[in-house]
Amino acid sequence: MNTTTGNQSKYRERYNEHEFLSESVLDDEKEAEFFKNIRLRLKEIRKDLKITQREFGESAGIDRRYVAKVECGSQNPSFKFLRSVSIRHKISVDWLLYGVGEKFVVADENTYGKELVTFKKLLDKGSAEDIDVIVKMISKIIN
Repeated sequence: MNTTTGNQSKYRERYNEHEFLSESVLDDEKEAEFFKNIRLRLKEIRKDLKITQREFGESAGIDRRYVAKVECGSQNPSFKFLRSVSIRHKISVDWLLYGVGEKFVVADENTYGKELVTFKKLLDKGSAEDIDVIVKMISKIIN
């Protein structure tokens, strides 16, 4: 079986109930709607956390002006920003990107095991630079 076809099949199966994700090609209108929904979810998270745009940006290693541009729609969020926000605030990437599943990721020993919970706690305390270094180290180990 072709790996790409297999991955697409798993992807479609996972998100088959989600109208936007079941489409194979994005047009400009759907793309705009996709990013609008991400912006709304980012703002929702920031409000849930009761933090300012400055605090939200700093937590992800991003300037406040960037957060403001993303929230108002003059700029689409970068993957780096989404990844950083997801890691720092324990937000599900599925929820952040697609509105699917639980908003926050719960990491406990029953879900991940004691070693991974400890590792996650260390990551939660690390800066964006620390996390980037750790990710690079792990990439070297597994490649």
